[in-house]
Amino acid sequence: MPKTPQPPKPRASDQVEAELRRLILTLELEPGLALSESALMKRYNWGRTPLREAFQRLSEQGLLQSIPQHGAIVTPLDLFDFVEVMDAMSLVIGPAAALACKRLTETELAQLDELVAQAETAAQTADFERLSELDYEFHSVLAQATGNRYLSEYLRRLHQVARRFNFAAWRRERNARPSLEEHRQLAALFRARDAAAAKSAMLQHIESARQRVLGTIQVEE
Repeated sequence: MPKTPQPPKPRASDQVEAELRRLILTLELEPGLALSESALMKRYNWGRTPLREAFQRLSEQGLLQSIPQHGAIVTPLDLFDFVEVMDAMSLVIGPAAALACKRLTETELAQLDELVAQAETAAQTADFERLSELDYEFHSVLAQATGNRYLSEYLRRLHQVARRFNFAAWRRERNARPSLEEHRQLAALFRARDAAAAKSAMLQHIESARQRVLGTIQVEE
């Protein structure tokens, strides 16, 4: 009997990248923090080459900034960056939602429902790290459902950048309920195949997120 092929073992740089991304997205590595290669290597037992490869990829994703002669810093949470990200998202998210509404498979619709259910559970324990992951996964399913790989990659990149801002707002307010309610409404509209309503609701979802984050930042300042 032929052996079932085993999935390839993750590369060391992939593992380093995943953990660094988590630390950055959850603000455990604070925005603006200068990263020391030697300190990270010692703390996490990482090799220099995988770490530098991870730095390069995270820089391409906008989560790190490379400073010549000084290494890398965690990209600051800049209000103007957030506004630009949300402006860019608003230009494409409505049509993308309408497109996804027509193309979502039953499997993907079930994924959306399951992600909403998991988010409800995470909200009960104020697990904002998990909520951030589920929020990104929800929008990733929709991005994939557009069937356009360029649009999908673009949307994922925008949501990845916005993710830290959302996490910061939820953690400060201790409340992600408005976002969860909006996801539940969106999932229902996608299941009903109501493209026009899904487009409108998605645009409102993005605008609501913009206002929540800006309001939280302004209050804290």
